[in-house]
Amino acid sequence: MTKRRFLSLDGLRGICALSVVFYHSDDFFHKGPILQHGFLAVDIFFLLSGFVIAFVHEGQLKAGAGLPWFTRVRARRLLPVFWIGALFNLAIFFWMAATGHYPGYGWTLIWIVVPLTTLLMLPAWGTPDGSFSPPMLNVTWSLLVEWVVNLAYAAGIFRLRTRTLAMLAVVGWLAMTVAGYFTDRGWCVGYQMLSLGLLRGAAAFLAGVVICRLHRRGTFDRLPQLAPELLLVIWLCIASVPTFTATPTFDAFAVTILCPVLVVLLLRADDKAPAWFKTLGDLSYPLYTIHPGLILLAARTPLFGLDRHPAPLRGFMVIGLCLLAAWIVTVLARLRLPLPAVRKAAA
Repeated sequence: MTKRRFLSLDGLRGICALSVVFYHSDDFFHKGPILQHGFLAVDIFFLLSGFVIAFVHEGQLKAGAGLPWFTRVRARRLLPVFWIGALFNLAIFFWMAATGHYPGYGWTLIWIVVPLTTLLMLPAWGTPDGSFSPPMLNVTWSLLVEWVVNLAYAAGIFRLRTRTLAMLAVVGWLAMTVAGYFTDRGWCVGYQMLSLGLLRGAAAFLAGVVICRLHRRGTFDRLPQLAPELLLVIWLCIASVPTFTATPTFDAFAVTILCPVLVVLLLRADDKAPAWFKTLGDLSYPLYTIHPGLILLAARTPLFGLDRHPAPLRGFMVIGLCLLAAWIVTVLARLRLPLPAVRKAAA
């Protein structure tokens, strides 16, 4: 296969990023998140990461490209966008902390601990509100987990047989399913307990690698080709399932069954994917990294009039600003240096 990009998966990635933005938009449209299961988009991201990494890089790694090469490639692709978004969010955090919208943050936390931990994707232990990453709405926990599982894959997991990877994914998901009944948030964990975040990320990533290998073998070629737009609507239905308490059973069913099936069906429908799915894919990662600052600004300050009661029109204005900021980041990120060439594998 010479194909390097799947428009259908671009569309899913983009709509999942929007789901996270709406999930974080507490009280903008009504009391609580508008997409109450939007947090499950993170598991989709891990699935897609496993698929894409295996599809693009597995052959090169098996040819001897090596972990240092893989790390440089991923860093050049991901870090410019992340750091632009992080600096933007930090600037907003500095202003909010200085004006009292982040009460209890001392000088050391504001100017040393939080900036360093944010830029390094590390948890900011010791913050008054217990946040993993205050300026980033805790999204950095998933980015950190993605880096960990990506590097572990390039360090040697790529050599494992497909059956072994599938068994590890199933075991990880079973463990996460059990753990989900002992949290007060179902599967909406990770930033609170990094061990569970790693469990979520590793299991879904390995499942994505398995899907990639089966796709290469033509395993899914007899599946029906549904309209990709319909499949994205199905994801929105999953993300919008209402909840008034933890839903570990639904979370497990959605992540381990519905999400993989959705990815597989989108792969089958890729030939029918419209061109605008590419735009969704291009905006997904910048939107994921840059939206926290604007969401926090709207939720914690009177700037948009959303800090006291819902206002749907203003809420959509904030979402529009997030999309505009993501587009600007996309343009800036295109100025990065070319990716390093793949060195030839050792004989």
